[in-house]
Amino acid sequence: MLHKMKLNEDPFERIKNGTKTIEFRLYDDKRQQIKVGDKIEFSKLPDLQEKLLVDVVQLYKEDTFENLFRKLYSDEEEIQRKTKSMYKYYCPEKEREYGVLGIKIKIDVENLKESLEKFIPYNEQEEVERKMMLNYIRDFDDVLTRQNQYGHFTSSAFVLNKERTKILMIYHKIYNSWAWVGGHSDGDSDLLYVAMKEAKEETGIKNVKPISKDIYSLEIINVNGHEKRGKYVGSHIHLNLTYLLEADENEEIRIKEDENSGVKWVPIKEVLNTTSEIWVRDRVYAKIIERMKKDGIIKINS
Repeated sequence: MLHKMKLNEDPFERIKNGTKTIEFRLYDDKRQQIKVGDKIEFSKLPDLQEKLLVDVVQLYKEDTFENLFRKLYSDEEEIQRKTKSMYKYYCPEKEREYGVLGIKIKIDVENLKESLEKFIPYNEQEEVERKMMLNYIRDFDDVLTRQNQYGHFTSSAFVLNKERTKILMIYHKIYNSWAWVGGHSDGDSDLLYVAMKEAKEETGIKNVKPISKDIYSLEIINVNGHEKRGKYVGSHIHLNLTYLLEADENEEIRIKEDENSGVKWVPIKEVLNTTSEIWVRDRVYAKIIERMKKDGIIKINS
């Protein structure tokens, strides 16, 4: 069964990034319908445009928020702080009338799993790494957020111009190389949406559309340990899905200062000479360009 709820921006984003795994509500008529195994679609306030689908994995029922928090937490200060915060939204009279509910949730990855199962590998690398991604989903409860320090899903894109002769690239500060656009899932299982969002944020373009809504390429990318925003990030892997997007070459572009120091349109025939990431160049970019030629998306001499 699917339930729909509204959430303020802060708790919505904390569910997305994996730092919030239990949602607390009154055990009213609507919440009494929730069962383990159901799904909840959260819509982010105020405009309700961004949505997040989660699975219900456990339910905790109590008469008061304080008793519920005592069941879940051991730190007295945290218990009191959380109890006090709930009374900003629910009055004690309603608490006494209905009781309260803790809903343990996990971001739903079924659609992502189905997309990977349907994906037809282009070569042996994709065949091997598709199986690894499916095993990763099976073996880990969290594959979408950076809370999983071993690895997590990311989404990248080749953004082509309308003439299909150039690709929009950024100069990535961490990798010190011209690169495709993309970023972390951060809890969102719609990796096409992530690719489009990252393309806009990293280049400044306002209008981008998918050439196809299907996964075009997949690859597992090793990420060496590095500093980001003053903190060390340990070595891990990116389970990356790649999409083909299209944008207008005449649109204004700009850098995203915290991540890149350059944005430009690169002729497709020059892409392999532009990037300095050897493995990504030889295993990923060359593969995608070769496939785009075979699929007729770009001209043979591009």
